[in-house]
Parts: sequence; C-alpha cells; structure tokens
Amino acid sequence: MTIGEKITKLRKEKNLTQEQFAEILHVSRQSVSKWELNTAYPDTEKLIRISKLFECSLDYLLKDEIEQMDENLLAASEAAKMDRIRASVLTYFSFPPIFGWIVGIFSLRFQLNNQRNKKQMLLSAVGIVFSLALTIAMVLGIALGL
Repeated sequence: MTIGEKITKLRKEKNLTQEQFAEILHVSRQSVSKWELNTAYPDTEKLIRISKLFECSLDYLLKDEIEQMDENLLAASEAAKMDRIRASVLTYFSFPPIFGWIVGIFSLRFQLNNQRNKKQMLLSAVGIVFSLALTIAMVLGIALGL
C-alpha cells in the first residue's frame, strides 16, 4: 500500500474530508489530494503530524513506500548492469570485425602477390568472411537496438 493510500484510509477512518484534514495540517486541500494520489509527498514535519493525528508510526506510513523504492532501485540497478554488459560486448565486437576484414584483405593481397601459401590464403579468406559476418551482426544489432 502506498503512502497516499494509507493517508486516504486513515483520513476516512477518522471521518475527515480532505478539506478538514487540510485545515488540521495547515495545508491546502489540493496538497492533500496530491498526497493521496501519490503525485506529491508530505514533508517531514507533515508526516510527523499525520502520524500523531492518526496515532500510527512513521514506519507504518513510509515502510511500503521505502520497500517499493528499494525494489525500483534494484530493478534499475539490474537494468543498468545489463546495459553495461551490452555496451561492453558491443564495444568489444565493434572494432575487431571491421578492422579484421580490412586487414584480412590486405593480408590476402600480400599473400597472393608474394607468398602464395594456400593454407595462409585460405585462413585469411576464412578470417575475412568471419569478420565480415561479425560486422554485419554488429550493424544489425545496432539497427535493432540490441
């Protein structure tokens, strides 16, 4: 239950309207409405006065809200961790494939012109194809937002 839901519940249990409750706390009715809708939160002084008025602890008023914030922070932390991993992988794969097939082309040309070693030429050709495939995968990943 959110702090707004708790304030609404406690206010109604005391048979207070938003306006009456606002007068007791010396705030506007709109402030009470915002608290109850969870679009704004009471300041510390108001929270203390609310807990005294309704004879409940601050822990009761705030606990679920804090736990929800902790859950949100944990979820955001996990999402940030996944984003860092994804960025690291993309960074790692972004340069070698492009340079791999460019260097592979130069290597293949050198071997064709100078060495004519079939095993090395085949290995260079496989390296070029592999690097080109990784480059295409990288570009697709960027295009699809992965």
